[in-house]
Amino acid sequence: MIYTDCRIQSFLQGRIHAALLRNLPCQQFGSFSLSCFSPGTSALEMALAPLIFLAVLALVHHPLMVSDHTDLATLDRLQEREKLMKTEMGRLQTEFDQKGWSWDPRQSREDWVTTDPAAEDGTWDGWHYVALVILILFGCCGRTKEKEPGYDWSTDSSSTTTFGEEDYDDTDTESECDESKQKMLETFYDQHVELETSGLTSTCDFVETFVNDLLEACRGALPYQNIHPVLENCIGVDSAFEGWHTQTPSKAFHVLVPVLPPKGHSFHIETSESEGAPSTHGHILVETECVCKRERFLGDVVCFLHHPEQELSSGKQGIYLFHVLCTSFHLDVEKTIHWFQGLVGKAWPSIQPWYNFDLVPQPSNSTCRLKLVYQSGTSISVDIILGVQQGDSLVFLTTQPAEMDRLTGTVWQKSYAVQELLFFQWVSLRVPEESCHLKCLQIIIYFKESSPSEGKNMVLTNYHYKTCLMHLLLSQPPLDWGPESSAQRLQDILLYMHTALQERYLQHFVIGNISLPIRIPMPNVLRRATPVNLFRHLAEDPNLHAKAMKEFAEVVQPVRALLTGYRQ
Repeated sequence: MIYTDCRIQSFLQGRIHAALLRNLPCQQFGSFSLSCFSPGTSALEMALAPLIFLAVLALVHHPLMVSDHTDLATLDRLQEREKLMKTEMGRLQTEFDQKGWSWDPRQSREDWVTTDPAAEDGTWDGWHYVALVILILFGCCGRTKEKEPGYDWSTDSSSTTTFGEEDYDDTDTESECDESKQKMLETFYDQHVELETSGLTSTCDFVETFVNDLLEACRGALPYQNIHPVLENCIGVDSAFEGWHTQTPSKAFHVLVPVLPPKGHSFHIETSESEGAPSTHGHILVETECVCKRERFLGDVVCFLHHPEQELSSGKQGIYLFHVLCTSFHLDVEKTIHWFQGLVGKAWPSIQPWYNFDLVPQPSNSTCRLKLVYQSGTSISVDIILGVQQGDSLVFLTTQPAEMDRLTGTVWQKSYAVQELLFFQWVSLRVPEESCHLKCLQIIIYFKESSPSEGKNMVLTNYHYKTCLMHLLLSQPPLDWGPESSAQRLQDILLYMHTALQERYLQHFVIGNISLPIRIPMPNVLRRATPVNLFRHLAEDPNLHAKAMKEFAEVVQPVRALLTGYRQ
C-alpha cells in the first residue's frame, strides 16, 4: 500500500512537469484537480504551484521518503512486511473480540496500516495504544491486589458472626414472645369463650329444624292458602350460623323466613335508589293479578281482581289480605309481624308434644322473638325474621332493622345477611384447618359484651367489628389465618377498627365492593354502586365519635392486658 502511494506521487509529479514545459492547462489526475494555468501566468506562479500541490499531497497521504525506482529486494521486503502486518492485525482483532472490545471488522486495510512518516521502518504505530491499555489493566489489577492483603477477613468474619448471633437472638426473642401470646390467647379462649360456644353447630341445626317444623304447622293452620303470604323454609343467618356466636343470655339465634305472595297477588319492591347510591330501605307494594282461568279450571283460588270485595266474605274466603297486612297497598312491618306471631300461637300446640321445652313469646315489633325454656332452667332465644326477596338476587327486605335503626310503618330494611353467610362459608374452604379468624372475632366480642358500656346504647356494634374482619379476610392471604397467627390477626382487626374510627369511615362490606368473590350472588348494580360509609353518623356527630372511641378503648385495654400477660 505504501509502495502504491509512492508510485502515484511520482507519476503525478512527472505529468505536472510535462504540462508546465508545454505551457498547457493541467488535466485532472485521479481524484485531484488543479487550477488551469493561462498563457499569461507568470513564471513564479508556475513554479510555486507544484510546490503547493506537493505540500497538500504530503499532508493528506504522509508518503514515505522513497525513491521512484524500487528494486526487487525492497519490493519483496515490503510485501513480506504487508503480510506480517495482516497476520498481526488478525491476531489483535481476535484478541479484541475475546475481550469484548468494540472493533469494526468493516474497516479497510488502509485504516489498519500506519502512514506516520516518523515510522521509517514501516512498523504499525498502534502498539503504543495496546501498551497503554495493558498498563491500565495492570494498574487496576495492582490496586485490587493491594486492597486484598489489607482486608481483615478474621475481623469481618467475627463481626458477621456477631451480627448473625444477634439477629438470631432477636428472632428467638420475638418467636418466644409470639409463642407466649399464642398460649395466653388459647388458654383464655378455652376457659372463657369456648365453654360458652361449645356445641354451637348442633344447636344451630336444632334451631333450624324446630323453626321449619313450626313453619309447617303454621301453613297447616291457615284456613285459605291463597289469601295469606306463603312461608318458605328458614335460612340461618348472623353470628351463630356464621360461626362466631358467643352464648350470652340475651344472644338470640337469627333465622330468616322468606315470604312469597299468595296466588293472585304479587310483591313489587320500591326503593329510592339514585344513580350509583343504593338505598338501605324500601317499600313492598302488593298488587292483585288475574287468576280467572285457574279459578275456572282448578277452583283452588279466587280472582281478587275481578270479584267484588263483598263477595269475599269472611265465612267463605277469610279476611282480605289488604285489610290484614297492608297500609295503603304496601306491606306494613308491624302488621306482618303481629300476624305471624298470632299464627305461631295457633300452630305451636300441634307440635308441642314433640319437644320438651316451653315456648314463651317475647315482645317485639320487628321479629317474632321466641324463648325456648327447658325444665333444667336453660333457655335458647330465637328471632324469626320475615323477608321478601328482591328479584332473583339473595338481597332481602326484612322486618329486622339495622342495629342503629328503627323501622316504622311500611319501611323495610335491606339485608345482605345471606351474602355474608355465603362469604364466611367461602372463606372456610380456603383458610387452614382450625383457622383463627372466628376465634379472634369471638374474643373481641367477648370483651365488648363484658365492657362497662354494654347495654347503654352502644355506638360500636358487633356488626362493625365483623365488617373489619371481613375486609381483612378478603385482603390478606388465606394462609395468614393459621391457628399459630391468632395474636397477630387479633391485633390486625383492632388496628383496622382504630384506623376506621380515626378516619370516620368504615365501608360496607357488600355494597360497592367489586372485590367480592363472584361465587357470591350479587346484582351488578350493587357491586358497582357507590360504597356506603357505616361511620357516617360519627362524621356528622362529634359526640357519637367520642363515645365510639371510648367504647373501643374499653375493648383494647383488656386485649392488651391479655397479650402482655397481666390479665388473670
